[in-house]
Amino acid sequence: MQQGLRLLLSYAGSGSSMLAASASQLITFALLARYLGSEQFGLYAIITALTNVAVQLCGIGSSEALIRRSAQNPDDYPPLLGHTIILSVVSSVVLVIAGLIIMPMTVTIAPDPWVATRTSLLILISNIVLLKVVSIATSAYIAHSRFAVANAIEFGFAILRTLTAFMACLVFSTSTVADWAFWHFGLHVVIAVVAMWSLTYLGKPKFVFVREEFMNGVFFSTQFLFKALRQNADLLVLNALAGAEIVGSYSVARRILESSYLAIEALNRLVYPGSAKAAKVGMVALLHRTRKVLLASLAVSTASALAIFVLAPLLPWLFGDDYPSLITFTRVLCFVLIPMAIYASAMEALGAAGRQGTRAAIFNTANFFGAGLVALMTWQGGINGTFASYYIVEIAIAIANWAALVHYARQSVASRDVDAAGAVDADTVRKAKKENA
Repeated sequence: MQQGLRLLLSYAGSGSSMLAASASQLITFALLARYLGSEQFGLYAIITALTNVAVQLCGIGSSEALIRRSAQNPDDYPPLLGHTIILSVVSSVVLVIAGLIIMPMTVTIAPDPWVATRTSLLILISNIVLLKVVSIATSAYIAHSRFAVANAIEFGFAILRTLTAFMACLVFSTSTVADWAFWHFGLHVVIAVVAMWSLTYLGKPKFVFVREEFMNGVFFSTQFLFKALRQNADLLVLNALAGAEIVGSYSVARRILESSYLAIEALNRLVYPGSAKAAKVGMVALLHRTRKVLLASLAVSTASALAIFVLAPLLPWLFGDDYPSLITFTRVLCFVLIPMAIYASAMEALGAAGRQGTRAAIFNTANFFGAGLVALMTWQGGINGTFASYYIVEIAIAIANWAALVHYARQSVASRDVDAAGAVDADTVRKAKKENA
């Protein structure tokens, strides 16, 4: 009873912090949509999409190993933290340079090359380097099961982000991406300094390259590349077929869906260290635990989807009257949260068991072929084809992940039975030899 209460309180804290982060993102998104105008806001949305992929690649998935290994054995924390910092520094330099090359080929930020380069650099450093610092700090505290501190960092970030958006848009009338980049950079500098300071309380890193975790990190990080491929395929085809309002409303509806997923992510973040410990006991114990997590995930995702469906008519008040399709699109997409919650519980369990290769194979394959399916169905059926393909891909990922998890559990039982049978046979042989003697 007490353990359940502690878990509920931890989830309330974690969920509240991530809900605040979600609300902050939504408010910031709405403010920028209103005050930057459709052209500048569209530009910022493309830049954000590019950097969102980059920040997931930064560190090459090393934060997952930091949480998993430290939860299983606290003595692994110093080398895993050093491993994470090394890979984050090296990859962030590569990603920022690549971003400075790719960004001008993708979007025109400003007519003046110096302004465009300066803006790109500020946003790239903010969204990749500084945001990764914050991510490492929260991962480190989650690895120690100190969720209250991780929540405090994210909650502070959320509040500061909202205040920054209000100041920039309402007080200083920021109207271009180039102007917003300065505010955005300053915000991330402040929170990154706080995050680095907080890390000192957990102990010093040991700067080593943990070779056996590198490929796990590669498998983990590639999932975001293929997910981005699928998520950009529909936008590209819709942009060619539909008007700006359809594309804009769909983009906002998808952002709402992604923000709402944070409630499920809060639960997964809370149970991940415990799942890593259960994985050391065996796959059967992990499967038993994951089934309980699934029930909680279904409850959270269903409640979130229903809340979005009911509150959707309020969205024009927040985003303005330029998005008349927004209510319908949001209501159609909101129930995608349920298959997402189903596959997330199994995916996190596979990750906690160190099965990153299997997890990546399922997710990457589904998103690779899903990108083609999304493009084809969008081309043939317009926005309705986009919606249908979204559900098909998410349901397929859910089925595949749970099938893999159950397979490993059964394989574990079969292996244990073979070992037991072998022990019995060996004992029988020994008895027979003794009797013959």
